[in-house]
Amino acid sequence: MTDGTDTLLCFSYGSNMSTAYLRETCPGAEPFLRAELANHRIEFRRYSNDLRGGLSTIMPAPGDMVPGMMFHVPRVEIEALDLLEDVDKGLYRRETHFVLGADGAWYRAELYRVARPRGPFAPSPRYVGWMIEGAMEHGLDADYVGGLRALLD
Repeated sequence: MTDGTDTLLCFSYGSNMSTAYLRETCPGAEPFLRAELANHRIEFRRYSNDLRGGLSTIMPAPGDMVPGMMFHVPRVEIEALDLLEDVDKGLYRRETHFVLGADGAWYRAELYRVARPRGPFAPSPRYVGWMIEGAMEHGLDADYVGGLRALLD
């Protein structure tokens, strides 16, 4: 779903919350609004040999909320993001979900989730570092950031 221009609205809850990390693949990505995905939680259900640990995905969890950040991503760059997320290899899927913006409105946004969750695995410290970087950059709840930091202990 578009925002009325030539961009897609994407909800990021993992490493892509970090604007610097996301812009390595999508240089035109622009932060838009903090948001939450209802009735899901984050779990580390894909193992990365390169990052030596688990990568995040969303899993159904009635009543839970996944905090994150929405970005406007240029349509011409979405294929590069699909490649980063290994959609072509069937590791992740891009899906459209409704997310609740910090402004109280609901938005249709694209997000990536693990296609065939396994594990759970101990999180990759480097990956969690990108999550913390993004969460702090966008002013996500301090308790949430503390929970991410606790994953590194």
